[in-house]
Amino acid sequence: MNHTRRILSLAATSVILGGLVSHAAASDPEAYSRVSETKTGDVTLEMCERIFVPVDGQGPRIHLISAIHIADQSFYEAMQELLESYDSVLFEGVKPAGLDAIDPDLDDQAKADATASRLELLVDIATGFYHEHGRFPRHMSDLIDESDPRIAAVIESIRNDGWGHPIGVGKNEVSQLGELTKRTITFTSLGADSQRGGDGLDLDFTHESESFLPTDKRKKQPVGIQSQMASALHVAFQLDEMDMSGKGWINADIDIDTLQDQLSEMGEDNAMILTLLEGNSFQAKLMGFVLKFVERSPTMSSMMKLALMDMLALMETTDMMAQFDVIEDVILHGRNDIVIEYLREELAAHPEYDEIAVFYGAAHMPGIQEVLVDEMGYEFEMNSWAPAMVVNIEDTGMSAGQVKFMRNMIKNSLEEQF
Repeated sequence: MNHTRRILSLAATSVILGGLVSHAAASDPEAYSRVSETKTGDVTLEMCERIFVPVDGQGPRIHLISAIHIADQSFYEAMQELLESYDSVLFEGVKPAGLDAIDPDLDDQAKADATASRLELLVDIATGFYHEHGRFPRHMSDLIDESDPRIAAVIESIRNDGWGHPIGVGKNEVSQLGELTKRTITFTSLGADSQRGGDGLDLDFTHESESFLPTDKRKKQPVGIQSQMASALHVAFQLDEMDMSGKGWINADIDIDTLQDQLSEMGEDNAMILTLLEGNSFQAKLMGFVLKFVERSPTMSSMMKLALMDMLALMETTDMMAQFDVIEDVILHGRNDIVIEYLREELAAHPEYDEIAVFYGAAHMPGIQEVLVDEMGYEFEMNSWAPAMVVNIEDTGMSAGQVKFMRNMIKNSLEEQF
C-alpha cells in the first residue's frame, strides 16, 4: 500500500457494511441492494439509485446511490460516468484529520487547532512519499507534482494554515564527522500574525516527521482487508478505480481521529476495528493468509463472492445491524448525521444546482431517505438498478441446484442468528 492508498483507504471502515440497467421497481421499496438470478442460475448483486424530488418543486433532485467498495470493474466505470454528470457528489470515506476546510470565521484558537491537524496530515503524506520515493519532497510543489493526482488534490486543499497563509516546508539533515546520519521533514505555520516568532497564538508552530537514515529501505505498507478481499474475489477495489477528486466531489464523512475516539469510548475492542481493516493486526494477517488460498482457487473465489453478495443483500432485510451497537450507533447512524449535515449545507449554498448525488453504502440509505422525506420536504420519484457483482454458476464448479441449496443454507443460518 503506497502513501496514496494509505490516505485514501480510510474509507475501509464501511466495506463490509456497506451502464445502468433500465428503470425498474424494487421488489422491496426500502431495499438499496438486491440479488437477482437469470434463467440459467447466474447471480447478480445490484445496487440502487433512488431519486427524490422536492414536494414544492423548489430545489434540486437528490440521487441516493448505493456504493460498495469492492465490485466488478464495470460497476465503477458506470458509477464514474454517472456521478460526473451531477452538480455535486457527497461521497463516503472516513478521512484523515486536517482535511476539512477551515472556516475563516473561527476564532484563533480553533484555527490553531485545525492547523495543527493539517501539519500532522502533511507530515503523514510526506512520510509516505519518502517510503515510495526514497527521499523527502524538496518543497510543497514537489510533493504535489510527484504524488498521485488524488493525493495532489488533497495537498492543494491543505497547503495553507488556518489564517490562509502558506505552510512552510523544511528538510533537516544531521551530519556527524561529515557523514549524514538522519533526515527529517518539518511543516511550519507562522501563527496568527504570519510573522516569525511571537507569543501565544502568534508563535510559530511546527510538526516534524520521524527520522530516517540514508540507508533506510523503502517500507512496504500493509495491505488493507478490502484490497485483499478484492484480490481474492477477483474484483476491483473502489479506491483503485474511481477518481473522487473532481470539482463538486465532497468527502462528506467523519474524520479518523473522531471515529477512533468514538469507538474507544464504546470499548477497547471496538477501537481495534480500524487496525483490523488496515491490515496491521494479527487477526488481519491471519485473514489475509486465508484470503490468499481463496484467491488461488477459482471455485472457492466464486463461492465466497456469491456468499458475500447474499450477505450484503440480507443485511438490509434483517435486524443484523442492530445486533452490533458500535456499528449501528457510530459507523451507521453517526455518519448518517454527518452526510445529512453536508447535504443541508450544499442545498443552502447552491440553490442553482439541479442534481445532487449521495454516494454511500446501502446500509446508510434508509436512514438518509427517512430524513429526506420526513424532514426535508422530498418525495420518491424513481429507482434505477446497476449490476455490481456477477457470479457465473459454471465458475463455482457446482450445478445450479447445488448452488441454490448452498445459498438457502447460508441465508437460513444468518436469519436464525439475527
